[in-house]
Parts: sequence; C-alpha cells; structure tokens
Amino acid sequence: MSADKVILGHDLTAEGAAARSGRPDLLSRRKLVIGLAVGGTVALSELYVPRRSVARIGEEQFGKLIPEQLGPWRYATQSGLVLPPEDQLSRTLYEQLLTRVYTDGSDDPVMLVMAYSSVQEGRLQVHRPEVCYPAAGFSIIENSAATVPITDSFSIPVRFLAADRGARREYVMYWTRIGDSMPVKWFDQRLMMAKANLQGFIPDGLLARVSVISDDRGEAMATLTRFVQTLVADSGRAGRAMLIGPH
Repeated sequence: MSADKVILGHDLTAEGAAARSGRPDLLSRRKLVIGLAVGGTVALSELYVPRRSVARIGEEQFGKLIPEQLGPWRYATQSGLVLPPEDQLSRTLYEQLLTRVYTDGSDDPVMLVMAYSSVQEGRLQVHRPEVCYPAAGFSIIENSAATVPITDSFSIPVRFLAADRGARREYVMYWTRIGDSMPVKWFDQRLMMAKANLQGFIPDGLLARVSVISDDRGEAMATLTRFVQTLVADSGRAGRAMLIGPH
C-alpha cells in the first residue's frame, strides 16, 4: 500500500473506509459493479463473434443435390477434369467437392465442378480457374464477364474463360455464391464475407464451374449457357438454393 494512503497505520482506501465504518455493503456494491462490467464485456464480445450460418452437409447429401440426369445430359464419369494439384486438395480447404462429366450424346461433354464450404473463409480460392488452370499447365487467353439468364428478373453473373494448353482448349464458365450474394470478383467476395462477419455470422460458400473442350468459342458459350440453365432448373429447391441462393 502506498504511503499517501496510510497515515499512522490507518488505511484510507475506500475498502478500508468501508471496513472501519462497518458498511460492508459499500464494498459488496463496488464488487458487484465491477463484476457486472466484466460480465457485460464478455457477453458483448461473445455477441460479436461471427458464428456459422448453416450446418455442415455430408458428402452423400451434397451429391444428391445435383441430379445425375439434367435434361438431355446424363452423368457419365468423374475423370478428365482439371483440378488443383493434389497437394492442395486437402479437406481443410473445403468440405465437399463434386466432380462430374455430363454428356447428351451429341454436344461436347460438359464438365461440372462444385467446391463447397459451410464456413466460407476464403478457402475456395484454390478452385478458381485463374488459379488451378495455370497450375495444370494452361494459359488463360480470355477472361471476361458474362451472365446466364435464369428468369426474367434474374441472371447469374459469371466469368467466362478460355484456357489453352496447345492440343487442348477448354472454355470455362464459373460463378461463386457467398451466403445470399453472388460476387464475381475476388475483392467483392472478400467484401461480402467482411459484411457478413460484421453482422455476426460466417456465410457458407460455393464455387461452381462448368467447362467444355472445344475449338468453337460461340458453340462452347451456347452449350455452357444451356447446361447451366438446365442445371438450375432441374436441381430442385435444395439444389437451386445451393447453386444460386434465394434468387
């Protein structure tokens, strides 16, 4: 105890005064106020810790969201798709990964990749075509914005890319869903995630990608557009919500 609070052995602090005056209630009230302040701080901090907005989804349930028959397209195989290098395909990067090749018997086969996480913290970045195609030896020779009409009032904002590796040219269309939003640019994705965190929750996230191997850009664009429209229309309520949210 400092000297200025002790005079001739007498305790001049509030606690000492309360004890001398026989008023233990003063000391109790002070401790109560301090306790409430500390408790309120803890409660407030807990209130603003972002929490997951959706429950985890199992592999089987995730696979059932997308039908194996989509209009004229039927699920054929899982092989032949461009994916990130194996050392990056850890389950710590995402929770579910669906890879399928669909064919209608006449057009070029359509390759579908869906990478999903119920807690989106930027982990799906590795599946962006701008990242995984160059890692597989492709050069991105086109990267432009486009839209896929779904209803009279809603279109999916997508990126349309051409990836070339000499003997193979692949046209790619992809989009992302972060919670209820569908940002296209990586900066916009991060912004949507930050806004959700400030609102107290962590959104889920999906990256959906479709592609065809083709030498005809116009035909590839038309095939991918038809496939995406059919994919959304035939996937049912739960599948549609996974693909495009509440739109």
